[in-house]
Amino acid sequence: MNEKTTSIVGWKRRLLAVLLGATGLGTAAFWVLFFTGRIQATETEQDEAFERAFPLADAWMSSLSMLAAWHLWRGEREGEFLGTAAGSSLVFLALMDILYSLENRKYWPLDSDRATMLAIHLWTLGLGSSTLAHLWKTRG
Repeated sequence: MNEKTTSIVGWKRRLLAVLLGATGLGTAAFWVLFFTGRIQATETEQDEAFERAFPLADAWMSSLSMLAAWHLWRGEREGEFLGTAAGSSLVFLALMDILYSLENRKYWPLDSDRATMLAIHLWTLGLGSSTLAHLWKTRG
């Protein structure tokens, strides 16, 4: 890589670090608000049971995202490994949410709450996919 390419890769890694860090922190904040009763994220008992199946997996993804963010920001190789793990966790969790929402018609009729849920699902899928693609392309 030439100096310009290295600079672009560094800039993109820093942006990725910010996005992963914000997503990890946002996920942690969601669960704090959920378990303190400050937000209601479910409509039915079935939704509640589904939602309560996620804290451990979300904690895994959130931790990986924040650790990846730290190491990517610093330009450390650990960021590649942690980012890949975070990216695949994001994709997996997004696909679980999307499939549940499609099977249970959670996106329709589209109102502000459902639009927010859809945006979160698409964000998670997009960030996970982008993380995997970027880290694969710039590996080594």
